[in-house]
Amino acid sequence: MLVAGVVCEYNPFHTGHAHHLRATRQAGAQAIVCVMSGHFVQRAEPAMLTKWTRAQAAVLCGADLVLELPSRCALQSAEGFARSAVQLLLAAGAQMLSFGSESGELPSLERAARLLCSEGFEPALRKELQKGLSYAAARQQALCALGGDGSLLRRPNDNLAVEYLKALIRLDAPIRTLAVKRVGDPHGQLHPSGGAPACSAFALRHAWQQGNNALWRSAVPCNVFELYMKELGLTGGFSAVPMERALLARLRAADKEHLMRLPDASEELCARLLHAVARSTSLEQLLSQSCTTRYTKSRVRRIVLRHFLDLPGTEAPSFLRVLAFNDTGRMLLRRLKEGPTPLVVKPSEQEALLREEARLTDLFALFAKRPLPCGMEYRTSPRYLKGQHSSPSSADV
Repeated sequence: MLVAGVVCEYNPFHTGHAHHLRATRQAGAQAIVCVMSGHFVQRAEPAMLTKWTRAQAAVLCGADLVLELPSRCALQSAEGFARSAVQLLLAAGAQMLSFGSESGELPSLERAARLLCSEGFEPALRKELQKGLSYAAARQQALCALGGDGSLLRRPNDNLAVEYLKALIRLDAPIRTLAVKRVGDPHGQLHPSGGAPACSAFALRHAWQQGNNALWRSAVPCNVFELYMKELGLTGGFSAVPMERALLARLRAADKEHLMRLPDASEELCARLLHAVARSTSLEQLLSQSCTTRYTKSRVRRIVLRHFLDLPGTEAPSFLRVLAFNDTGRMLLRRLKEGPTPLVVKPSEQEALLREEARLTDLFALFAKRPLPCGMEYRTSPRYLKGQHSSPSSADV
């Protein structure tokens, strides 16, 4: 059985994601294991739906098993995020890594990954940084100088694809790879294009905030639409808005030494943050006053959120947390049970392993428009979709 691994957030799942899973099946995958960010996603925001609902939607639309990428791992730079996710997929027995890509050009992506891992990259990067370029621009120019395609690093899915491939190189894991060309609107596009086969997840989140359910009906597979509407009707959705003052309050009470324990937090950036928060009355104002070409908004957001959540370290993932599965996924779980990596299926029996994530889920519950009580982590079992069989056409769109 060929087991394909997919790294995802599905925030929320839409028809573009369904296309990716179908293409993975058509490439020969007999089972699909997803590693999905939990309640906090890589761009340093709470997911708009609980991880269990998002995982259930994935299984309804083509995945067989969904495992959680812990928040400590998800809230990292693209490089750290990709490495942690790939480590989990390898521990879950993935024999192929499938990812979305704007270019769909696997040879170019693989060449870029090899060059970024080469001995010549760091000197080339330093040379470009000395010209006063931002880190992102210097990285692109350094790749070009080594003979690679620097434009790949400007596109978010291609950039993540390169990071996945770098992780495979550094982990010495020569498994098969598949680049699925992205369809529909670009990542992060706010307003859907007319006639596009898939809008962006960002557009869907914005539409919900604006009360536009029509876009959800057209862009979300119909077999998960009601699942989403049921949860959103209860919680109102999760976002940073309800906790904005709490995030600012926590940062106002911080000191530079404490902030510098966080990943990607330089002394200069921490000083900028503390100076900005003293003058800011909104999160957007804080970000606009802290960000520069050197310090991107996503980097600043991660520091602010990790500080609020008290997540200073970036340890590698140490266990497999099951969120949802079908009958094929259940068969995979029987294999994983015998493996060296601890498997968490019944949360009440693994309290020690889940202690940190339980604390973070209790905080996540306050990010809902209608806040939820504590205790979800231990009370919620993985979603088992008995009798659910995935196939290339399983996502009803």
